[in-house]
Amino acid sequence: MGWILLFSGMAGTGTACAETDVGPSQASASQAAETPSAETPSAETRSAESRSSENRNCLRCHQMATLAYRNPENGEIVDLAIAPQALSHSVHGELACSDCHDSDFGQYPHPERLKGETLACVGCHEEHDDAAERVYRFKTIDEEFKHSIHVTSDAPEVAGFSCHSCHDPHAFRNSEIGEEIAQIVRQDNGICLSCHAEIQDPLRDPHTWLPKPEKHREAVRCLDCHTPLSEDGQAVSHRILAGKDSNRDCVKCHSKAPQLLNRLYQYRSETDLANKGWISKAVFNEAYVVGMSRSPLIDRSALAIIAITLLGLGAHGYGRYRAYRRSKENRT
Repeated sequence: MGWILLFSGMAGTGTACAETDVGPSQASASQAAETPSAETPSAETRSAESRSSENRNCLRCHQMATLAYRNPENGEIVDLAIAPQALSHSVHGELACSDCHDSDFGQYPHPERLKGETLACVGCHEEHDDAAERVYRFKTIDEEFKHSIHVTSDAPEVAGFSCHSCHDPHAFRNSEIGEEIAQIVRQDNGICLSCHAEIQDPLRDPHTWLPKPEKHREAVRCLDCHTPLSEDGQAVSHRILAGKDSNRDCVKCHSKAPQLLNRLYQYRSETDLANKGWISKAVFNEAYVVGMSRSPLIDRSALAIIAITLLGLGAHGYGRYRAYRRSKENRT
C-alpha cells in the first residue's frame, strides 16, 4: 500500500512496534474514533483497571512521538502519536480506547477493514443521560458547524474539516471555573493560530484595520468576533464566520452591554464569584472603576457615593471656613 510508519524504539517499555503496513484513515489519530459498537461494553460497565490496562496496551505504540504514516493520496505525514499525560487529563481521559474505537483495533496488525473508521461525536454525546442538561448541546453544535465557513468554503485547505481539526479528542479539555481568563484566551486563540499562521505576520495580517491587534489577541478570543450569538443561548457558537462577515463594529464590544464580549465577561464574572465571593463580582482587581462591572445599578450607586463624598468634603470645608470667620469676628 506504500504506507510508511515512522518511529523509533519504544522508550520505557522495552518493546518496539514492528514496521508493517497500516491502513489509512481519513484523518489523523486524533480523528480516528467511532460511536461504540453494540458488542463493545460501555464505559460505565467496565472497571477502571480494565480500561487502564487496555489503554496501556494501545499506548505501547501510540505514545511514541515519531509514530506516523504517509497518506498515499496527498503525501502528507499523518501523526499517530498520543501524549499519555494529555490523554489522562482530557475530557476522554476516563474512557477506554475501545469506547470510541472498534475493539478489533486490539489486533495487530490492525484489520484492513478498520482503515476507514470515522468519528461520530454527536451520536456518542447525545446518548448520555445528561445530554439535555448540558450547556453545550451537540445537536445544536452540529447544525451550527454545517453553516461554518470551514464547511461551506471551497478552499482546498478546509477539505475534510471536522470537529477534530480543532479539538484533539486525545487532549481536549473544557475551560473550567477558576482558570485565568488570559489563559483561556491563549488556549482558544492558539487553536486558530495553529492554522492561520499568517495572522502573526505583520505583512499578511488581515487585522491591520484593528487598533493594537496584538493587544486584542491577548484579551479577546478570535471567536468573540468571528462567531454570531448562539440562538440557543450556548456560550459559544460553532458557526465560524468568514472574515468579511465577522464583527468590525467596535461598539459591539466597547459598550455598556456588549452581547458578543459578554460571553467572555460572563465567564470572568463567574470566576471572580467562585474565587472571591459576590462582592468581588462587582469590584474587579480590588479597585472599582465606574463602568467596569457593566451593571447600571452598581454604576449609579458608585456615582452616588462619589457625589455624597464630594458634598461631604465641600460641607466640611464650608463649615471650617464659617467657624474661622466666627472666631475672627469674636476676637475683634
